[in-house]
Amino acid sequence: MKAKAKFALIYLLFFPIAFSAYSTAPLLSTVSYTNPFISSPDYGVSNYDITQSVKYNVEINFTLTHQSGPGNNYYFKFARLNNRMPNVTETQYTPPYQESEILYNSITGYSVLDMGHNDQFNNTYDLFNATLGAEGKVTLSQHYIIELNAISFQDIQETDIGIYDKSDEIFDLYCNNTEPYYERDDPDLIFLSNSIVGPTNISVIEKAEKIYNWVYNNLNYNGGLPLQEMGASWAYNNSQGDCSEYSSLMITLLRIQDIPARKVTGFLISNNPALRPQVGNSWSFYVSELASNMLGHAWVEYYVPNIGWIVCDPTWGTNYFNRIDFLRFNLNVGANFFLPPYFTVSEFGNPIFGYPPSASFTYRYDVDITVIESNLLPLEQFPLLFLVFIGIGIAAVLITIILITRIRRNKGGY
Repeated sequence: MKAKAKFALIYLLFFPIAFSAYSTAPLLSTVSYTNPFISSPDYGVSNYDITQSVKYNVEINFTLTHQSGPGNNYYFKFARLNNRMPNVTETQYTPPYQESEILYNSITGYSVLDMGHNDQFNNTYDLFNATLGAEGKVTLSQHYIIELNAISFQDIQETDIGIYDKSDEIFDLYCNNTEPYYERDDPDLIFLSNSIVGPTNISVIEKAEKIYNWVYNNLNYNGGLPLQEMGASWAYNNSQGDCSEYSSLMITLLRIQDIPARKVTGFLISNNPALRPQVGNSWSFYVSELASNMLGHAWVEYYVPNIGWIVCDPTWGTNYFNRIDFLRFNLNVGANFFLPPYFTVSEFGNPIFGYPPSASFTYRYDVDITVIESNLLPLEQFPLLFLVFIGIGIAAVLITIILITRIRRNKGGY
């Protein structure tokens, strides 16, 4: 995480943020799991396997208290932990990465409220403002049941892939246009993208894999970047970035190949890919004006007709091409959020949040997560099984040596 990341998640969850504050260090590699139990061709999504899943109870509580001075107007934009399913209109062509049910949503202290607002990227927000005098408070409480599915895409054949419709809205939102920090008209990036892919006629999946591998192998991770989003051209020219720059560069190189791609942002329960949550495990995260222990992160989805939005994480290494795990909560997709008062650009929409420069306030954002269902084999069983196999092998070798020794002795006795 960056030095300023202690403030990052509160911006992500209740007002716009420059997402370069969301970052995690490069991680140790981990093997993909290979015991799929479901695959679905429905809703324009296919060729995916849900390899494992974990269901979480998630409780969110936020309080902001105005400390001093005359009444001040505050504007809030809270992102919800949306359903991300193929059968949900708002997340069309999205595999079941996140099955979310909101059980409770309460906001107090507001003056005006727009609950459940959807933006052009189909993110859902609760928008509200409040005029607060001394010790005036705003609170928000939410309760979710969320199942995170580990999904992998394997053995996609070229015959499985449909034909792109470049008049589709997906291309307008996620491919056709140069945008701040996604500079698809940069000549250097155009040359780079074409060089990576090469002149040969290869499939969309092969193009994506070549670009993914190039980004992972050629950028150096830097967790000390400022809050300002840096973007694809900067990442290429400087050969560095955090998770946001890794994602922005991969997205831009894909878009140059006319492959729609977008950034997904959210937070992790751990940056250890070997973690295997079991029923009863719990985590408590918080953000305040003084400190934070949240792990914000960004990753990538690219769109393939008849297959859907395929997930990748170029920051996390080769085992995260066309794969996602059960450790990350999805908050937003999209572009062009602004962070007052500096109007730095990030990935989230319009400048909704604001407060007077003279405002003095404190806040606390708590996220409590508990595992309520898990189909994972406990991690400790893997080394145990390994030791059992090693023990059997050693025993077999010892028995063989003993038998050979006895045979030789017997022969020597004749």
